[in-house]
Amino acid sequence: MYPIVSLLAASVLSPFFFEVTPEVRSSYVSLGKLVEDRPMQITSARVGVDAGAFGRFGVRNWDVSSLTDRRADVHRHALYHTEFGPTWQYDIDIVEGWRLKNDLTRSWTMYRGFESEASNRTYHWYQLDQSLENPYLVPFWRIRKCFRGNDYFYFKTGVRRKFLFLDDFSLTPSVYAEGGSSHDMKRALGVRRDGEKWNDGVASVSFRLELGWSITENFSAFAYAEQYEVVGGDARRAVRASSYRCAHADWTLGGIGLRIRF
Repeated sequence: MYPIVSLLAASVLSPFFFEVTPEVRSSYVSLGKLVEDRPMQITSARVGVDAGAFGRFGVRNWDVSSLTDRRADVHRHALYHTEFGPTWQYDIDIVEGWRLKNDLTRSWTMYRGFESEASNRTYHWYQLDQSLENPYLVPFWRIRKCFRGNDYFYFKTGVRRKFLFLDDFSLTPSVYAEGGSSHDMKRALGVRRDGEKWNDGVASVSFRLELGWSITENFSAFAYAEQYEVVGGDARRAVRASSYRCAHADWTLGGIGLRIRF
């Protein structure tokens, strides 16, 4: 049954593709900052065309919604913000078993529904995701430059390793660091109590363990647990002294979701 569905979908959609990943997270970390320590729902979707040797061209949408009324005093319930923009994916085969995956995005992040009109704005940014896929240890990194609505440089970099077992299951441990320019550090950590300016650098480190289940070629499920840590003495003191209600220097979170791809 499942192989027939996959073949029919592939024949109807080719050369187009469609991907959607709905998930629920116990907490929400954004660009190295723990933004919300209550449950959030996140949906990522992408549609486009596979142009063969020229890569995959598409449009992505990513949105996050609150599952509680925690933000009801400053923001409407449900949708928190959405990101939308064109994408280009291109893989470079280096040697057998080694491939550099590239994903370039031009995006708009739109905030609406806040009581403060100053918070209702649109951010413009570029982002590049890359990973060096191989049978051993996979390094991955992300760089983002926001150039309108805000001005910051953000990065995420880490390593992961996927272990397969029982044919359809996998276990993927990973560790990664997040940080960026002084503007990004201020956004993540707040204003320094000593009045000094934050230096460019790493804001947080996270340890993640994900369990995956490949149900079919087009459907998979995942669940993960993650430990988030603010790094650096000054940074941890700034977070602990912050009046922000979700300011935690250490936090354990998790999530579950589906990946659907045709």
